[in-house]
Amino acid sequence: MNNIYTITHCHTDFSNGTTNIDSVSKYQQYVDRAVELGMKAIAITEHGNIFGWVKKKEYIESKGLKYIHGVEMYLTKSLDKKVRDNYHICLYAKNYHGILELNKLISGAYNRKDGHFYYAPRITFDELLATSDNILFTTACIGGVLAGKDEELKRRFLDFICKNKHRAWLEVQHHQDQVQIDYNRYLLGLSRELGLNLICGTDTHALNERHAKGRKILQKSKGVKFSDEDGWDVTLKTYEELVELFTKQGIFSLEEIHQLLDNTNILSNNIEEFSLDRSHKYPKLFNDSLSVLKKKIMKGIKEKGVDKYPNFQEYIDRIKYELSVYEHNKAIDYLLLDEDIKAFGREQGIFCGPSRGSVSGSVIAYLIGMTEMDSIKHKLNFERFMNAERISLADVDTDWPPAKRDVVKDYIFNKEGLYCAEIITFNTVALKGSIRDCARALDIPLDVVGTICSDIDDPNKEAMYRRQYPELFEYVDIVNGTIVSTGTHPCGSIVSPIPLDTEIGTLTLSTTDRPVSMLYKNEVEGLNFVKLDILGLDNVELINETCRLAGIERLTPDNVPDDLEVWSSIRDNTVGIFQWESDMASKYLASLFSDETINKIRKANPDFKYIDLFSVGNGAIRPAGASYRDQLANGIFQDNGHRALNDFLAPTLGYLVYQEQIIDFLHIFCGFTMGEADTVRRAFAKKTGTEVYIPRIKAGFAKTMLEQHGVCEEESERLIVNFIQVIIDASNYLFSLNHSQAYSYIGYICGYLRYYYPLEFFTAMLNINSGNMDKTSKTIELAKLSGISIEPPTYGKSRAAYFFDKSNNIIYKGIESVKYLNEDLAESLYELSSYQNYASFEDLYLNTPGINSRQWEVLIKIGYFRAFGPAKRLLGIVEICNAYATKKQYKKDSVDCDLIRRFAGSETEKMFRDVDNAALCKYLISGIGNDEFTIGELAKFEAEYIGSINITNPATNNRECIVLDIDTKYTPVLTLYRIQNGDIIKVKVAKDFYYNKKIRKFSHIYVSHAEKRNKKKRVDGKWITMKDFDIYVNYFIISL
Repeated sequence: MNNIYTITHCHTDFSNGTTNIDSVSKYQQYVDRAVELGMKAIAITEHGNIFGWVKKKEYIESKGLKYIHGVEMYLTKSLDKKVRDNYHICLYAKNYHGILELNKLISGAYNRKDGHFYYAPRITFDELLATSDNILFTTACIGGVLAGKDEELKRRFLDFICKNKHRAWLEVQHHQDQVQIDYNRYLLGLSRELGLNLICGTDTHALNERHAKGRKILQKSKGVKFSDEDGWDVTLKTYEELVELFTKQGIFSLEEIHQLLDNTNILSNNIEEFSLDRSHKYPKLFNDSLSVLKKKIMKGIKEKGVDKYPNFQEYIDRIKYELSVYEHNKAIDYLLLDEDIKAFGREQGIFCGPSRGSVSGSVIAYLIGMTEMDSIKHKLNFERFMNAERISLADVDTDWPPAKRDVVKDYIFNKEGLYCAEIITFNTVALKGSIRDCARALDIPLDVVGTICSDIDDPNKEAMYRRQYPELFEYVDIVNGTIVSTGTHPCGSIVSPIPLDTEIGTLTLSTTDRPVSMLYKNEVEGLNFVKLDILGLDNVELINETCRLAGIERLTPDNVPDDLEVWSSIRDNTVGIFQWESDMASKYLASLFSDETINKIRKANPDFKYIDLFSVGNGAIRPAGASYRDQLANGIFQDNGHRALNDFLAPTLGYLVYQEQIIDFLHIFCGFTMGEADTVRRAFAKKTGTEVYIPRIKAGFAKTMLEQHGVCEEESERLIVNFIQVIIDASNYLFSLNHSQAYSYIGYICGYLRYYYPLEFFTAMLNINSGNMDKTSKTIELAKLSGISIEPPTYGKSRAAYFFDKSNNIIYKGIESVKYLNEDLAESLYELSSYQNYASFEDLYLNTPGINSRQWEVLIKIGYFRAFGPAKRLLGIVEICNAYATKKQYKKDSVDCDLIRRFAGSETEKMFRDVDNAALCKYLISGIGNDEFTIGELAKFEAEYIGSINITNPATNNRECIVLDIDTKYTPVLTLYRIQNGDIIKVKVAKDFYYNKKIRKFSHIYVSHAEKRNKKKRVDGKWITMKDFDIYVNYFIISL
């Protein structure tokens, strides 16, 4: 008998997605060790899940082992009562039919509505009894049915096992724990009495002793303890170690030990191998999809007036070509799916962005309403999206208004014929988290841990700490990257024509009402399921909402005018301009769009368009655009050695900026088809396989240059060698024109609306960015420069959201987004103010029901009732009203008798009766002064409840500031709010001075001395002085 067994019961850190810190070991580590031990197969049986099973299968088979699809499932007697019995049982799929059956069984166990999920995902005993012969099973650990106390359930389970001996095993384990030993003895008796097979289940939770210690450390840090594990050995064992451990239990004969180990191989031999279905899984909405698509194309031609264009034939030719590619790639159903979703959105008044990604290159997508980018008009590239030479799954991402994403998702998830799921993500312990967790368990002082975490990004200091704390880092390296919980992809959803609960497995989470995949993103894509990224983009919502408020047709790339005044406005200020709002981007655009640069560009390229330059600049501001960024901003053209090449790259000033330019170059100059050109482009991007294309590139280029430009072969060789190097260098940073042009239109339309409809634009922007202090402050600042008054929450003026008064050019802050407040409250107060006029605040307070004490406090502190007096005074009025307004009698021993006697109608020995509450309150209120909170306190209230600070006082000195934030990671950095105008600035403070001052958030300070200092950057070991600068505060005075 070969001394090899099969691991049939094993847990990785994927089990942590169901239980608390069950393992810190990765499946790859187990598989690698199994290979070392000569094993032929492995079953990884996570607790209640099959997370990552496709990747596990791929890795296991890549190592030459057989993949066994298994799970340790929780079993409940019944769903009639919520009983936390949750017995354990290990289930295995015998074949592909078993895969589907087991996946569906596990998916159903996560049903939170019918009682299946109760602390853990569970299947019922009846569901177990109903499994087919395609499911094999073992009795699992001491958490199984046979180790329980329900005798009736044990009897039924044994009866089931006896009827299914061909697919059932009694699982014994090697742990030197008396409970386990007694259980093994019981199972051995059953085996002999009933003729049932025994099998070794190691219940492995750790790769080795180090991992077992790392597991314990993480459990201790997280406050997790499995009380029944004492005496267990959860590490992966060799065959010989298991023989020794079972022998030590003193239960089994040596022959029985070898047999129960060999039975693991027998179980494995029962498993049939299978292949994954990697076919394209496009949902099909129509029986005759091609006919439907053609009708939609014709409708789009008429509605958009394309048939009236002088170049209509160009559109016809392009449509025919694209249609042939879509047919060839079997992608028509995908187009109709995407079109259906967007048509639903339009019907509901929910408009997505003009486009996102490479789909902008498809004129058919434009005509049927998938995009709003006319790819012929904008000279976009179809092959970048799809071509016959590259048959890959179609992929269209869409930007939706964030507030409407769930509406769109609900439509997709509830559509008949579609099977949908959100995509799972796994949250892991990062390096600093690992350090903190392990240090907590090892009792290392918190201040030491904080210092280590602060310094760990420095490789030299990390090496020092590793030498100083070897035990800590031994376990940090084990724990780092361990899965600790699950979540969902922020925007990705699977949309399938086949049930996902059977094909891949699904689960539920407490954080979403929608099903979630057991597989993560790369696995889903590898199986060629359609993945829709339903993204949220604030600027899309900003455009839609501004147009609605302005009462105009929604602006798109088709109908927005090209306006030089708008471009100048964007150049001068980029607040609200998509992709250009950062300080760096704003400064760059001012340079790029300067009159000097524009004149240079116009002289070299008279046909240039601002929108094209906008897109080029968008590539330049990204880190990868550093190689041409400054030259572009100065209008300097790159000379590529020949007029033909310079004319080709003229729209981007001679620089290779876009991926599509490589495709066009290879097609125009080298004779490649567009599809072939995209394949070559991808090879350049991946830096693999390009050498096989070089001879053809050179030959094609030489032929074109000779025939069309009269360039000799020698000169062509020189030109192409240089240009190939340009392509190679540029492949690191190339941007997509298809994507960039659509996004540039979003930015431009924002600029257009801001210029012509500022009141509506700023109102929409303030509502969308409510809670974002930085954006709100910048928006308010620009609105004021535009002549618009921004008023804080005001009784009688404010509603739920920001609300504008067009006649007076005022925007009032809404109160729905204020902490502890809501839309109903906001609207009821607004309505109340319209028909009821209160003479005093106390009248309003005493006659307005439905507002709790916390809401009154918040409303007062944010200045909502400022028309009635200072906030501090109003809080005093509330205190008086609460104490005296409704009481008619008072005990003498609890009040100021002289005071109450003045307003009492009668009195007894112990009581004042018939007190005139109104007169009493009026008298007390008259004694409250008109003092107000300090400006720092008021700012703190706004920050706490509103999420931004709006308080300003133009009369103050511009050096008076409120401290919004303090960052002391390196040189202390203060984020200051200038009281005079609401500017937000960041300043640095010398450490010695900072630590001598007792400054805190919302301190009111006076900056008495500050200076600009140029930033420095370390390049090749030397400090280089930069043009940019920091503001250093040398001295300030704390007012509060």
